[in-house]
Amino acid sequence: MPLSEADCWPIIVHRFNIYLLLFLSPLAWGEIHLSSRETYTQEQAHEYCRTLGSSWRQMSIQELFDLPSNTPFAEGSSYWSSNRGPSDSTEIGTGSEGDGGIIALVGYSYYPKERNITLSPPTKRIAAACINTSEKKQPRSYHATSSGTEDKASGVLWHSLDATDKRAKYTFEQANEHCENLTLSGRTWRLPSLEELYGIVDYEHFRPSVDMHYFGAMMHRYYWSSESLNATEGYVVGFKLGSVATVNKKESAFVRCVSE
Repeated sequence: MPLSEADCWPIIVHRFNIYLLLFLSPLAWGEIHLSSRETYTQEQAHEYCRTLGSSWRQMSIQELFDLPSNTPFAEGSSYWSSNRGPSDSTEIGTGSEGDGGIIALVGYSYYPKERNITLSPPTKRIAAACINTSEKKQPRSYHATSSGTEDKASGVLWHSLDATDKRAKYTFEQANEHCENLTLSGRTWRLPSLEELYGIVDYEHFRPSVDMHYFGAMMHRYYWSSESLNATEGYVVGFKLGSVATVNKKESAFVRCVSE
């Protein structure tokens, strides 16, 4: 669809601001354009990006999440990513061998005000986020050890699921205490940061959305990070389909501790 005059103005503003962000952002290898309107389905957002030029595309959900806080997002807007995943709604087939029905898909969107990654019907109308370079996927390098799973890139060690009760749930305060009180392998443990926890989400896997070869069969529910939105809400990552949300700190969620 052609760009309107109203849509052309943010291109100038956003490109100017993005140039200021180039040395601060992990996405320094590209220009970014954010639409000024929340009027696009996920497919329309894809087409919107293509109207900017042949080199433009929708941003992935990981790219949106990695943008710095001073990125000029529109106040209160959510943005479509290019990612989709299977929903819980399935149209069952005949039941014959090989006929698994039609799996409905949901789209991944980003709400920068609260850094939430949510799953929505692709027909929902929100804003578009575009970038003008090819996608560069984050390299992953893990090593399973007797003490847990090491992320070779960051050096962070994730404790083994077999070392604690993986079905135990904790409030935010209890989760912090649980990790701090661990004495596994004589190491000091803590809750992971939001970036560390979301960093192990792998959208090539669903239910759970991690590589189980390295991280095991994590629960298809929320896990606490160490970070807070405010005094009453903390950040969690959902490992059913790979979402980021905030929940009341008095609610219970699962825990995966890390060590340096």
